[in-house]
Amino acid sequence: MELKWLALVLVVLSLGAGLCDGCLEEERSALFQLKPFFEFINYKFQPNNFELNPKKESSSNCCEWERVECNPITGRVTHLFLNYSGYNKMDWYLNASLFLPFEELQSLSLIGNSIAGCVVNQGFERLSLKLDKLENLDLSENYFNDSILASLSELSSLKSLNLAYNILTGSNPTNESNNNWMNLKELYLGGNEINSLGSLFHGKEGMKLNKLEVLSLYDNLFNNSIFPSLAVLSNLKSLDLSYNQLEGAIYTKDLNALSNLEDLILSGNEVNGFIPSQGIRLMNLKVVDLSRNDFNNSIMSSLATLSNLKTLWIDIYQCNGLIDMKGKNHPSPHPQYFYFLKKKKEILNE
Repeated sequence: MELKWLALVLVVLSLGAGLCDGCLEEERSALFQLKPFFEFINYKFQPNNFELNPKKESSSNCCEWERVECNPITGRVTHLFLNYSGYNKMDWYLNASLFLPFEELQSLSLIGNSIAGCVVNQGFERLSLKLDKLENLDLSENYFNDSILASLSELSSLKSLNLAYNILTGSNPTNESNNNWMNLKELYLGGNEINSLGSLFHGKEGMKLNKLEVLSLYDNLFNNSIFPSLAVLSNLKSLDLSYNQLEGAIYTKDLNALSNLEDLILSGNEVNGFIPSQGIRLMNLKVVDLSRNDFNNSIMSSLATLSNLKTLWIDIYQCNGLIDMKGKNHPSPHPQYFYFLKKKKEILNE
């Protein structure tokens, strides 16, 4: 019995070894090594006269800092929120190796830090050596170009990757395959200048994002040719293609391949219909946003088969005749509809 207690004490002591006021000394030192690049790492922001004023953290325990979260048992850092910490900097290059001491890191957010790329041989591929728990990486609102993809392709543990509002174009295809992203479930690429997924993510064996459920491509340069590229994403549940260069009619063949799709966002384009007009077979669709396109009231027949649809946003620019909200051409018996109509009309049975 005494031996068991002794063993338990030794385990507790080993867990506490190296802790400094609740956080690991090695990781606390690593946080201060990051400070020249993310100056507000040990600051919190308090509102004062409608402004956010930085105030230095009073605690020496880094686990209590506003931008840091730790495992309560091990005291190791699990989440880092270093957003807008270098907002006054010119564009600069990150040494990603500085994050290697955080071996239990699960989420890293570097939003809005003017990062243009990584130091040579010190890119995000280095994190694959030790950070096998890293699942969420947010690099949005920086200056990364297409070359970042080769570095990120090594991070096989990622489940969510955000590269929105960078300067990705897809014009410089990478030779790297994205086969290591087999666990990726969410990918955000909005606000770039991409016109083709093929040049970005098709390796020698093609697209391998087999577990992807959320794909956000809003505010890019995609046209109707994007849909065949998406057809392989059979597990996709949410697709946002708003504010691109879609126009005319969309062929439903490739769209129907996304059989698990629940949310479809196509707003802000110039789409006017689907071919064939009654060919949509996405039975799991619950939310559809077709607003700010060129539809007329004939679009209702295209949506008639969507029996699970709950919410629809749509502009109808040319309304000829009446729209029957509960007739045979009406999708779901009790949806929550939001219509933004450009011409006066009458709605029956509402």
